[in-house]
Amino acid sequence: MTSVVIHAHCYQPPREDPFTGLVPVERTAAPFHDWNARITDESYLPLATARDLSARARVNLFEWISFNVGPTLAIWLEREAPAVLDAMRAGDAKSVERLGEGNAIASAFNHVILPLASPHERQREIFWGLHDFRARFGRESRGFWCPETAIDDNTAQSLAEAGVQFAIVAPYQIRDGGHDGQPRRWKGAKGHSLWLAPYHGELSGSIGFGDLAQQGERLAHALASISADRGIASIATDGETFGHHKRHGEMALAAAIGILRRTQQATVTNFAAIINSRSDWADCQLVSPSSWSCAHGIERWRSNCGCGATHDTGRAQEWRGPLRDALRWLGDSLDGADGDDPELTPQRKARYGMFTSCGWFFDRFEGHETRLLLRMAAFALSGRKDADELEAGFVKRLIHANCNDRALGNGADLWYRDFHALIKPHT
Repeated sequence: MTSVVIHAHCYQPPREDPFTGLVPVERTAAPFHDWNARITDESYLPLATARDLSARARVNLFEWISFNVGPTLAIWLEREAPAVLDAMRAGDAKSVERLGEGNAIASAFNHVILPLASPHERQREIFWGLHDFRARFGRESRGFWCPETAIDDNTAQSLAEAGVQFAIVAPYQIRDGGHDGQPRRWKGAKGHSLWLAPYHGELSGSIGFGDLAQQGERLAHALASISADRGIASIATDGETFGHHKRHGEMALAAAIGILRRTQQATVTNFAAIINSRSDWADCQLVSPSSWSCAHGIERWRSNCGCGATHDTGRAQEWRGPLRDALRWLGDSLDGADGDDPELTPQRKARYGMFTSCGWFFDRFEGHETRLLLRMAAFALSGRKDADELEAGFVKRLIHANCNDRALGNGADLWYRDFHALIKPHT
């Protein structure tokens, strides 16, 4: 029997103000309070209660699709939409009963680009992500979603050492061989290895950027055809594709899965079950570093590479490098002062959250996502006896990051105007 895997990457960036712990009103999400609430209503809840019109039934699609839920989203769901998180848990448990392997997989605690993290940060992000998964799903995670599927040999080694079995990647992240959809084995140092599970690039693109996510019969036919040809047809896309980006996408997905189940053209399964069905998958090498959303590897999160949301050209992204340099200096300085305490305190959570990938994803330095990183930096500094010294070193480096709106000046101007006053007097 051929196999079909559909993976949904369910993630929202940390939206809470670190100083209050509350998500402020986001006017662009109207009529909802914020974007977490809006996308949950439009995508995550519908995925848990999808209508399959042909079967005249409601389907919890988390029972049938592979998925990860980012810890920053899971924390919000547990507080604001617990029924959705319960549906994710129930779907995972049902998939364990059916396949022997669960649909849910872990992800890094913060949505950071792991190849750009320090070895210490990378190990912590993986450790905290696996711990969060274990607490929520009551089992160990075999798989791992690297934010933006960004991976290199060091990241693969860290995952393997942490006991992770496989990571999902784009087909072009496997050197000479990812386009056939077959899992591959990456071999690292000290006998460690990691399975790489590539998704089908063209099919996933048609879901995310075409109309295939809105046509159940066409989607079922495409999945059945590719799986018949290659043995495996797999898709990976953002969870909000179904419903938020593509209206009624969850209904089309439910229809496609229903057709595949009724016709038995392919088994709807997950990557762990496929990988464990054989022991003779071929070995491979990674394209290191690489990701699914930057044509230049991982440059989108550290340089003026041209990958952006608005496709601005020229100097639109020159701030990316100086911002990362400034935050790298601050993070390393905070680590040096605090020692090796593994507890995830609010300030340490902000210190790691400073590297959330969304802050570099778009074009504007003064945009909401990047400003949130600076707010986290202010919170990480607040109340410290060495705050003045650390702030001075941080701002010295921020001065090299120019705002896109030149009237706003540079990063130092932005900091002193909007964030300096947030640093509470030290005690």
